[in-house]
Amino acid sequence: MFISSVLSLLLFQAAQGSPAISPVHRQLQTPSDYGSFNKNVDGIYVPPESRGGGGGGDALFVVGNAYIGRNNLTDIVKNMIEHSTSSSSSGVNLPLQTQTWDVPAAHWQHYAYQLASNEHAKPEKSFEEGLRQKEFRWVVLQEQSEVPGLYQSKFTEEWIESNKAVQVLDDQIQKFGNFEHTTQTILFQTWGRLHFDDNNAEMTRIYDNFSDHQYRIASGYREFQKAISKPERQALIAPVGFAFETIYDSLVAEGLDPEQGGSKFANLYDDDGSHPSAQGSYLAASVLVGVMTGQDPRQFDWSYPVIDLDTQKYLREVAHQTLVDFCQICNVRAKTAKYVPPEERGATSSVTKSSSSGVFGKFISFVFWCGVLGGCGFVAWKKQDSIRATVQSQLARRRGGTQTSYADMDTSGAGNYAPLQQGQGGLDMELI
Repeated sequence: MFISSVLSLLLFQAAQGSPAISPVHRQLQTPSDYGSFNKNVDGIYVPPESRGGGGGGDALFVVGNAYIGRNNLTDIVKNMIEHSTSSSSSGVNLPLQTQTWDVPAAHWQHYAYQLASNEHAKPEKSFEEGLRQKEFRWVVLQEQSEVPGLYQSKFTEEWIESNKAVQVLDDQIQKFGNFEHTTQTILFQTWGRLHFDDNNAEMTRIYDNFSDHQYRIASGYREFQKAISKPERQALIAPVGFAFETIYDSLVAEGLDPEQGGSKFANLYDDDGSHPSAQGSYLAASVLVGVMTGQDPRQFDWSYPVIDLDTQKYLREVAHQTLVDFCQICNVRAKTAKYVPPEERGATSSVTKSSSSGVFGKFISFVFWCGVLGGCGFVAWKKQDSIRATVQSQLARRRGGTQTSYADMDTSGAGNYAPLQQGQGGLDMELI
């Protein structure tokens, strides 16, 4: 009798629909009900129409200053994703909705605390209000171009304030993010200046050339990434500055001056040697599309009207190589000095970028490395038996399994363009 009663009750519930559950339980049990509930800061779920979201495809929110505003970077990204031959397989729900905040000279502090930037007005809306506008799948954060490079300099305090601000911004991204996909935070790594002059005397004392500036910027962004990343939610970097450096290094390897007017590197900059030209913005968009989708940026072949097709293809190739060489988790990049097309890359060895510190600096470097190599050789000689055993063990292990070169990261739509193991033996690696 008891069993028949239970069966009757279950049949009745099935006919009437599932019993009502709280919004919180609904989130945990039926995540496929995307669009039914969304979370605000108090953990209360409200319909998308009450937040200004819902409908359409995936959404992208780009926050920065004139570095993204110049040439309408967001529009380039949108067109590449929507109007390329690979658009249908990009993994993006189309049409891509976009929102851009590009207050001139803005720092992350201005968005985090809704402050005015220099002589410019403060953002019209708070960052929270901006996040409430759509169901954002990605939020891209670009800091003022010099602040990330102030890490561990005499201007460290300014960098520390920036680090606090990005944590405030990311906390809000988590609170007001997309329900179906954990909103992915992407840090837009900018690039070093084309050249420095007396108009920037204070910064010149910290770095006075592209390579030093780029290294410091990359180091600063790596620290930002560590500050906001968690085991369950990894912030990503769009290594745009490294893409600039890929072209810079290729010209150095050819014995050319990258800063010479009309070079492939100089053409990435506007006349001020700081902001991007159309080519610089196209390269940046190619890198960003690769990070967002996890797809090869060479596939996004939408024709940008202001750049010839051959240059567009070249810049997408550079973006591809940069992403292949870049490790999201460890921020290690292969310092391949010369850009080589993928089909030719197997027979090409890497070249370490030379130092610009002068003859004395090169001599000191030579003496230092001689000592390092000598010491390593002595240790290897003393430990040759154990080293031989270790190598044999590793070789045997590799024969017994398959080595993977890409991480299948759960980054909610950011894709898997994040090699954990470079799989490129012999490359000179740069640890940031």
